[in-house]
Amino acid sequence: MLHDTESFVRLRADVAAACTQRSETIRHLVIDDSAGTDTDVARLSEFEDVEVLTPAFNLGHQRAIVFGLRELAPRLAPDDLVVTMDSDGEDQPADVPRLLGALDDGPVALALAERTTRSEGLRFRVMYLVFRAAFRILTGTTVKSGNFAAQRADSLKATIHHPSFDLCYSSTLLELKRATTLVPCARGSRYAGKSRMNTYSLMAHGVRMLLPMAERIAVRLMIVSALSGVALLIGLLGGAIGLLDGIDADVRLALLGTNAVVFAASFTAFVVLFSSFARPTGPGRV
Repeated sequence: MLHDTESFVRLRADVAAACTQRSETIRHLVIDDSAGTDTDVARLSEFEDVEVLTPAFNLGHQRAIVFGLRELAPRLAPDDLVVTMDSDGEDQPADVPRLLGALDDGPVALALAERTTRSEGLRFRVMYLVFRAAFRILTGTTVKSGNFAAQRADSLKATIHHPSFDLCYSSTLLELKRATTLVPCARGSRYAGKSRMNTYSLMAHGVRMLLPMAERIAVRLMIVSALSGVALLIGLLGGAIGLLDGIDADVRLALLGTNAVVFAASFTAFVVLFSSFARPTGPGRV
């Protein structure tokens, strides 16, 4: 939560109202990502079911979630259920019992909110569509979810120290091999205030979502570099022995140049990514 106390107070009440048919006791762990500069957070001390954790510095919303979960995990009982959601109301409280219900229906460790409709402006929606296309091309995976998720405590404890969570919470949920179900959920509107996500922060978040998928991306880049390298070699050999004499010289040059650029870019990116995930890593800590 970053300067969203007013929204959280309403969120807390709406979650309680939405979950009246559930038997669990609801408790809230709020991460004050203002590093203590938001004095309005003191209002939350009046609620017995709310605990506030304040990191020493701003972590950003992805790492703030992981910080909170790593603090919470040792205290959980095996049959506890954990929901992660934004404090501003865009993750709708009415969907919380639906996510929890998905965990009741079988041996599912993780329930993710699958976004169906969004309430953001046109600029964000266009950028999101472009990002989804790029993410699909680079990773072979379609982005359908975000931070809004419910998971079993035993699954959370077993996975939360995976080092990829230090990079991005939402895409690591997709990358880890767990029994997962998707629950269609529309994106709601903010209760109060304005979003602090500008174009730069949206693009930065997109880059962070790609980081846990570095191995997948490296493999796909290796395939692209191999294919373009073979095509470049065939073109050079064909030109040397006269097999391409029937093709216009400018066209031949353009084709060879394009193959050379694709090969150089994909091979360089592959080497960079391979060197990054080839380093040994231990359990992550925020």
